[in-house]
Amino acid sequence: MTKNLIIKTSYSKLPDGSIKTNFGDLIRSTILIECIGNDFLWLTDSKSIPLLKYFIDEKKILNLEEVKELEAETIYNLDNYISESFNKIRGNWRGYIWDGKVLTPENKKIESITPPYENLENSWQQTFIESFNFKWKKQDYPLNITQKEKFDIGFNWHVNPEWKTKQWHYWKELEKELADYSISWQEGLDNFEKYIKWLSSCRVIITCETLGLHLASALRKKIIAIVGPLDGKEYHYNRISFIKPKERECMPCNLRDCKFKEPCLNEISTKEIINVLHNN
Repeated sequence: MTKNLIIKTSYSKLPDGSIKTNFGDLIRSTILIECIGNDFLWLTDSKSIPLLKYFIDEKKILNLEEVKELEAETIYNLDNYISESFNKIRGNWRGYIWDGKVLTPENKKIESITPPYENLENSWQQTFIESFNFKWKKQDYPLNITQKEKFDIGFNWHVNPEWKTKQWHYWKELEKELADYSISWQEGLDNFEKYIKWLSSCRVIITCETLGLHLASALRKKIIAIVGPLDGKEYHYNRISFIKPKERECMPCNLRDCKFKEPCLNEISTKEIINVLHNN
């Protein structure tokens, strides 16, 4: 019997009942390891394994879809939707607690770290750690990949086309204004290995609010993050500079489409980004 079992897949259930892919929260959840030690197993979906293996020993990763019978002293369940495999798992449930019939959040903090993050008083990371009654000590990601940096700046520009509010449209203009730097455009859109290697090859990452923001932070990169309509309350670890548009009553809206003619992120100028770059 393992001491600790973590359950976290690449999915989250939204308030409307729909299920969304959420690799960002999967990666952010790895900071729990610093609190519980090395005696654990991690249950996840098959889609997550190629990414999660860069954070923890692949031998500790189990496929939730294939689990038969499993017992642990403590189960840290971070999934807020019911899996058919839950009835095969026994132990003291924490996080989202499964009693055989319904799934119940252990406390308000657990609820607040699932999308749309509307009730977060502190950073996502601090709230997450404190939701299990651990002391917040700025627990960091376990990922530690070293690779020679080839480029000054990486443009992590790609956003899911459905999330129009996350898109920033002045990348080409920014590249022209940064002609004195070596620039690399995002690589590995459909391949986690290529993606992580690309992030590792850049000294500074300029990014929208996507998975790349969390991965770049895990890689200890200097980051300039263009955020606003969706604010996941990312802890900065003294390596993330956040650039936000001017305040609007609707921010953060957590909407895929902006109700205004001009989305707020496009109010952010290339000059603002360059100023932050030069001051870091």
